[in-house]
Amino acid sequence: MTTILPGLMLGVLAASAWGQTSRADSGSSMRIAIRAARVLDPGSKTMRTDMVVRVDGRRIAAVLPASEYRPRPDEQLLDLGNATLLPGLIDAHVHFSIGGPARTLAATTLNAGFTTVADLGARTQRIQAVRDSIASGAWDGPRVLAAGLWIGVKGGVCEFGGIGVSGDAEAFRARVRENVAAGADLIKACVTGWPAVAWSHPDSAELSPVILGAIVDEAHKAGRKVVAHALSAAGVRRSLDAGVDGLVHAAYIDEALARRMRDEGMWLIPTLASLTAGDTSRASRGLADAVLLAHRAGVTLVYGTDGGVLPHGENAKEALALQAAGIPPVDILRMMTSSAAKALGISDSVGTIAPGMIADLVAVAGDPEKDLATLLEPVFVMARGKIAKRP
Repeated sequence: MTTILPGLMLGVLAASAWGQTSRADSGSSMRIAIRAARVLDPGSKTMRTDMVVRVDGRRIAAVLPASEYRPRPDEQLLDLGNATLLPGLIDAHVHFSIGGPARTLAATTLNAGFTTVADLGARTQRIQAVRDSIASGAWDGPRVLAAGLWIGVKGGVCEFGGIGVSGDAEAFRARVRENVAAGADLIKACVTGWPAVAWSHPDSAELSPVILGAIVDEAHKAGRKVVAHALSAAGVRRSLDAGVDGLVHAAYIDEALARRMRDEGMWLIPTLASLTAGDTSRASRGLADAVLLAHRAGVTLVYGTDGGVLPHGENAKEALALQAAGIPPVDILRMMTSSAAKALGISDSVGTIAPGMIADLVAVAGDPEKDLATLLEPVFVMARGKIAKRP
């Protein structure tokens, strides 16, 4: 039996599709076809009109023109009307240990259209339990890649209640091993202070080259990427020298540093909305200018918000901050999907809408290439083949 649901009247189906006992990463026999006025794949810069995306269980089965669609037995058709369907959005910098109960924050983030996040630092190893509760279906929330404990010097920018590391390079290697043993998916290193210090003291850094090199070496030996909080020019240079994979905030870079980042494959997460928050000081303007410089130099930009500093659920506001800095909307949408997936090492399963990919999908009213503000209120969210957003 085929059920046709016009427009956005999806509430009943959404409730049954998500279910009280469903497992978010388990298989499912449900067949759903989603029709939308537009399907946008930012990675390939393609916008297809009047399309149907077929979902079998957790994965996308087909993407086809609506004119070629023929319902299958037991398939439910969701007609999203004049909406644009996108890959599930990715926020590569959040903190579910900041801003409220983690379970609430996870559900709020998913409801905002973000189906994958990277949690880049916590005061305990509990974030891995949060990740696993979501993966098992016990909690509603996005897929989580967790960094575990911040790694920074005692009394430094990532001290956070006594978790700073004292000692030589071996002590920092031990922290990396501790995180890996606890199940960390990647490693977060705190190299410099915040913008005020990085702007006024461009040679400032909290981690020595030897210690940062040891952190990266230990993490890479364990197969983990390393991201660094490194805003000063010296911090960026040290991160490049050490082989850090990505920077998790904007940074005060010049053209030479931008070219080196591009050539060595280091990506950048700007987090402009949380770092500048409407501040018009020279330091804040300098960060926005550096992000635009990096973009024009060909540095890969990856979307991230520092969620917890920027309120969870308001993740899409970073897109507007990036646009204000001069980044074109199509490139911002790529940052939120395919670029983030590639940087995090999960582009084989998320970040694009194609057969075989995990069914992480979000729909917005209208065309986000023309109006990024549509991202603030998604009308439909699907995570791992389960409907999460109920109109």
